[in-house]
Amino acid sequence: MAINDYFHVTDAGAGDKSGDSWANAMDEAAFESHLEGAVVAGDVHFVMDGSYTLDSDIDFNARDGTEVSPIVIIGVKSGTTNEGAAVVYSDWSRDAADRPFFDCATYRIHTGNFCIVRNFDLQGADYRVLQVDNDCLIENCRADNDYGSSAERYAYDVAVTSRLINCEGLSANCNILLAWSNSKILFNYFHDSSDATYGIGVDDRAYDDNILIAFNIFDNLTIGIKSVARQDTTVLNNTFYECDKGVSNTTGYSWTCINNIMEENDTDGFVWTTQTDSNFFWKNHGDDARCNDMWDLVDTTTVFQDYEVSTGDPKFTTPGSDFSLQDSSPNIDNGIGISLGV
Repeated sequence: MAINDYFHVTDAGAGDKSGDSWANAMDEAAFESHLEGAVVAGDVHFVMDGSYTLDSDIDFNARDGTEVSPIVIIGVKSGTTNEGAAVVYSDWSRDAADRPFFDCATYRIHTGNFCIVRNFDLQGADYRVLQVDNDCLIENCRADNDYGSSAERYAYDVAVTSRLINCEGLSANCNILLAWSNSKILFNYFHDSSDATYGIGVDDRAYDDNILIAFNIFDNLTIGIKSVARQDTTVLNNTFYECDKGVSNTTGYSWTCINNIMEENDTDGFVWTTQTDSNFFWKNHGDDARCNDMWDLVDTTTVFQDYEVSTGDPKFTTPGSDFSLQDSSPNIDNGIGISLGV
């Protein structure tokens, strides 16, 4: 990674607020002004843990990084002073308690292309909280969008060829994620959006093909993954727990759903997916341990569905909070071996 310059941000700011050191750290207003008017490819921003309040959008989508020199914004722990190229990919704020908190109110953060956003806790109440453009990475963030239930709203908006990795998304009344073409949604925890009126978890729409959704947990959602259009999406090794519906692909486009665990989803595990193989079902459709309604809107007597279907208790360590598998789980070393090439 080619770095242009380093900048430093704290909640109160310091010195001349130029950001050239912690002694001259930018405050939120100076940070916003810099991103919108001066940031260039290769700029790396260290944002110290603390509480930040937006009084307008932070919108720098007109300013792009590059593949070699992305624009980087990384939350760091108080007292961290080391800098350098290797630090950008370290885990300074892996602990949730060390993430800087951004109260976005009714505003949003919108990046340009080729940006990295890592280690933030975001709270908002508008159309989006964190929106990234093409070829971006969001990692180790938490976003809660507490917008009302009457509209489509998202915590994360992940554009073309971007990645959302190891993040948390939640919201009582809103959708969590909007994913675009060639995006990768990996190792995330989406939960507690049971009052929303539209597809929750991942909603891929008008220009969205070839999306990979893998190793995520969907817990207590109206719909874990909902599609109203497009095709060539792979849903692999996810857990769907106590959703109304697990996966709803109402157009019947070319989706592949493999090695997923469907437990205690109230209505259906899958709704009209094209190919589902080696998935694991337990007590979906109410308290039906036999899972007679693993699929809806599909004639399972004539349509190929789920080669080697498995049913039974997957034996989560603590269902609803710890989704790791006990040693006796029948899911361990089971399913179809897949090479992703991620």
